[in-house]
Parts: sequence; structure tokens; C-alpha cells
Amino acid sequence: MKLKKYFLTYFVDILPVEKSFFFKTKFEKKIKLDKALIALNYKKNAPYDNPLLVTLLEEKNLYIWFYQTALKAKIIIPESYLMFSFYKTQYPNALLLIEAEESHYFMIIKDKTLLNSYVLDDPEDFIEMELAQHGLSSVVRIAKAEYLRDKTEALNALGFQDLYKWNSLTLEHENLLPKMVNSVAYPLAFLLFFTMSIELYHLNSVEKRLAEVEEQYQEAKVKNDDIREKINKKRAKVEKWTLFVQRELPYADLATVFLNISKAFKEKGFTFKSLSIVGSRIRIDMESKEDFIKGLNILNKIEGLENVSLKHTNKKRASVSYEAKIIEQGL
Repeated sequence: MKLKKYFLTYFVDILPVEKSFFFKTKFEKKIKLDKALIALNYKKNAPYDNPLLVTLLEEKNLYIWFYQTALKAKIIIPESYLMFSFYKTQYPNALLLIEAEESHYFMIIKDKTLLNSYVLDDPEDFIEMELAQHGLSSVVRIAKAEYLRDKTEALNALGFQDLYKWNSLTLEHENLLPKMVNSVAYPLAFLLFFTMSIELYHLNSVEKRLAEVEEQYQEAKVKNDDIREKINKKRAKVEKWTLFVQRELPYADLATVFLNISKAFKEKGFTFKSLSIVGSRIRIDMESKEDFIKGLNILNKIEGLENVSLKHTNKKRASVSYEAKIIEQGL
């Protein structure tokens, strides 16, 4: 279809796996979050400063992809989610290893849910660890040439409804278009025209809309009591989510955590590069010529840590990154 090919060429960018950092969390019940609130609460989980992010909320699962370099297209689709959507029916519970000449990457799928996706140089040492951690038994190896063919097929299979959910201004509206199409049987031509009109409108009116919002806000401060009341309600909503964040992120004694980790790695052949703690999550970057599995075993024995995992390795640079969750000690 020429129209869809034009749309993919000029309106869509695919965010590569190797240029992004994947983060997933799950809520106890369905909630609604807008993109600004997600950025405020979770951007500290990124491994770099001032990250850009792509977000998607499906049922109770919140997916976030952090990246550094801005992309020009209006719609940004993470490569890992594109291929997860392509593979999840065929491999609903599996560890997928995409093999290349240099870097390889894992895609971990369980119960048709994307659990993790990351790039690494030498994957063989970590296959058994990932299988055990996620309760999986199946490993699927996909050659680079086959993966590229699958990627082309996945792109061709994208529909306008798939593209629309990545362009929603807030996550709570991600099902707006499918609901409208299902409830009103418009012809396909109108659907295509409607979708294209929305995208073109967004591209050409962002600056104008920002100016209008600023003007409305200034008028509300000095003239409009009704809008003032709405602003106060918004402020109450922010306070509500602040309390939510405080409940979600348990207090951690940074000094005690760092002391325990330092003692555990003392004289073990590992050198600390950096250590960061955000709420209940800890990330440790180290240099070592030792087997990276050794570091994983050391962390698993430290009291107060759980869900220890390896996030990145580079044997050429003798560098490794681990992540773990600090067991909650109370607020």
C-alpha cells in the first residue's frame, strides 16, 4: 500500500535495541498515567542523564524505553517491542537469542509478556542464568539474516491502529482509535484520511498549542476563578501521585547497602566504576577480568538484595553492569 509506505517513511522511526535501555514495571491494578507523570517518576531508572523516553501501558504492565539522541519522526516504535509483537504468538514462553557477528541480544518473553531485552557481547554464559531466573526452559536462536527478514515482515504487518497507539498524547487514550473503529463502521478510506489528518495536525500545530496553553494559564491566574479551581484539582492530583511514588519506592540506607557490597567484593578481583540507587533499585558498574558469573554469585549472597540480574557486559573492555532490588525495609 503506497499510502502506508509513505507514512512509514516520513512519520515513523524504529528505536534500535542497542541505542535504548528497557525498563518494565507492573502494577497491582489497572491505572492511568500520562507521559509527563511517567517521566517524572521513572526517568531516574535510566543509565544516563536527561533521557528521552518512549512509553506504553498495556493492562497492568508499564514499558519504558530510555534513549539519548532525539529522533526526527513523530512516531517512535522500539525495535524490541516491534519484534516482541511479531514473535510472542509463536514463542509465548521463551528466551530468544538474536545472534550477530559482534553484539547479540536477548529477548525474554513469558506468558506473551515482554520481560527484558538487552545487548551483550558473549551471551553463552548467561543463558542458563536467565532461564532459571524467569522459570523458562526454551531457548530460540535466531540468525541475523533471519531476524532481518522477520523485521521487514513485522514492519509490513503494522496497521494504522498499531501506529496510532504510539502517537497518543497520553497513555490513557491509547485505545481511542480501536474503540471508535469497532463501534462505528466507517469505510477504510475515511479511517486512513482520519489518521493522516491527526498526524499532520500534530506536526503543524505543536507550537501554536503551547502558546494557547500558556495564555490560558496566565488568564486563569488573574481572572478566571473556575480555571483556578481546575488548577487546584490538578495540583491535588500531583500530590496524590507523589504519595503513590513514596509508597512504591521503599527507603534504602545508602551507606549500609554500599558497605555490604564493598565488603562482599573486597579482594575478589572487581573494581567499582559507579554505584547508583533509585528507590528500591540498585545499579553497579564494575571492571574485572574475573568471570562475570562470579560477581553475580557474590551479589546473590548479600543479605538485603534480591532479583539480582546482569544488564550489560563487554569482555573487550572488561566491564560489567549488575542490577538488583533492595528488599524493602519500610518507609
